[in-house]
Amino acid sequence: KGEIMATTYELKIYGKVQHVGFRDKIENLGQALCIDGVVYNYKDGTVRILANFDDEETKELFKNNIKFLERKDKLINIEKIEEKELNTFIEFPSGINRISADDLMELNKKLDEGVKYIKLIFGSLEELNVKVDKQTELLEKVNEKLDRIIELLEKN
Repeated sequence: KGEIMATTYELKIYGKVQHVGFRDKIENLGQALCIDGVVYNYKDGTVRILANFDDEETKELFKNNIKFLERKDKLINIEKIEEKELNTFIEFPSGINRISADDLMELNKKLDEGVKYIKLIFGSLEELNVKVDKQTELLEKVNEKLDRIIELLEKN
């Protein structure tokens, strides 16, 4: 029985997929599905995956699991997945491994993203505080009216 020769594919993932923990999830998926390859951020904003697939079913399962990630993680937004069969076989280490072009630059970009989300959270909190202040004012007015009603009832 001969060994099935895997085919190497390039998958391009478009959307909000950089600096949101996406590659980490791809590594975990690759490990879980016993797929070998590499994953990396590309300068055009996509995430690229070079991976070996033994059959069409495994490749489709992997792609469907990638699409499923955005349902479980609101920071991830996948617009489309393009696939291209490479006319070669690349032997990768076991699992899908992340390639980082510049770890310090990557870290800075992630920190910038984090700051952006923190600002969004604080903006939302400020809006909530304004609403809570208005509700508190209304409750104080209702309490004053209730106090007057109780006073009038006690006099009678």
